[in-house]
Amino acid sequence: MEKCECCKIIKGCGEGYQKKLVELDGGWVLSHCGAGEKTYLGRLILQTKIHIHDFDKLGQQEQESLGTNIKLINEHLRKCWTEMFPEDPIELIHCAYLNETPYIHRHTYLWNKAQLFAVSHVHMHLLTRTQKMGEALGYCAEKIGWHLLDYVAKFPDKYKVTSNNDERVIRLMNKLKKLFGNVD
Repeated sequence: MEKCECCKIIKGCGEGYQKKLVELDGGWVLSHCGAGEKTYLGRLILQTKIHIHDFDKLGQQEQESLGTNIKLINEHLRKCWTEMFPEDPIELIHCAYLNETPYIHRHTYLWNKAQLFAVSHVHMHLLTRTQKMGEALGYCAEKIGWHLLDYVAKFPDKYKVTSNNDERVIRLMNKLKKLFGNVD
């Protein structure tokens, strides 16, 4: 469906996404968040391949593979990151599931909630936090977790992403693709 951003990403539409999509087991895909003021290297999106609007609608395949996929993303992302930035290891990878899109956009698109549910995907934001990112925030509890995104400007410049075709993002995602067995 043309208004579904998740479907556009899965189909490789949109600048840079075709280079940044990792196929995972059980009906899931992993992508890097696009460029913007709250985007930084290591901010990932884990989403279902098909329209599923909430956890209670996940099929058996998606349910059985979710935990394994998150565990493997954690392991593989840490491995890739260590190769790219050995001086600044990942301390934590936050996983946030909000799925507010059908509620937020129901007025924007002048659609009803049922129509928006029909085109939404279960998706989670994976927010990587390294030692240097934590130091930049002074390890303040109010600045960590989901609020991490409000402080991207304070992160070291090498982690700021200003383009959907940022070479560091493509390199990171290609490393992840290889570890997950994706071949182009």
